[in-house]
Amino acid sequence: MNCCTDRMTNRSRVRTNIFKVLFTSHIRQGRGLELLTNVVTELKSTELIIAGRVRDSNLLEKVTGITNIKYLGLLDPDTLLDLESSSDVLVALYDLELQPIHKYGMANKILEAMMCGLPVITNIAHELVKDTECGIIVEYDNQEQIKKAILSLKDNPEFGKKLGDNGRKAFLQKYNWTNMEEKLYKIYEDLLNT
Repeated sequence: MNCCTDRMTNRSRVRTNIFKVLFTSHIRQGRGLELLTNVVTELKSTELIIAGRVRDSNLLEKVTGITNIKYLGLLDPDTLLDLESSSDVLVALYDLELQPIHKYGMANKILEAMMCGLPVITNIAHELVKDTECGIIVEYDNQEQIKKAILSLKDNPEFGKKLGDNGRKAFLQKYNWTNMEEKLYKIYEDLLNT
């Protein structure tokens, strides 16, 4: 897995009275941004924060005119971690018909959310999300499920904290670069000794 090194030293979660939904991906079709925009515009005291490389400027133009949606651009890793630390949930959605690789691959943003102790809402990595209890699984095209997932975290902050804590615990125990590095060395060692 493409696990990251723990970079959460001296970072703490910052809470506000606005529920912050974070989207950190390429701005393009097939990443759920349109769905997320429709959902968030209906929710009071909720903000959609978008960070990432623009692949579809028309899509970005459609969503940035909405008052509770902010596009922050392509951020450096430290700024992104600060943003994740001040958010309430990370959403990672993929149209699996357009991007079938995500049926088999792991989005590193889910692993990064786990590192940050941030719950996830996603339609991929079902086994990981279920095993670690770090988030909520939804169907890609189901706006009602996405809305219900956001509201369940917004209306029950302890539930969100529990999911985030579960992800952080799993990250520290298993899904970090130190563990992955050891596994890789073991595989190489086994291959060299056969």
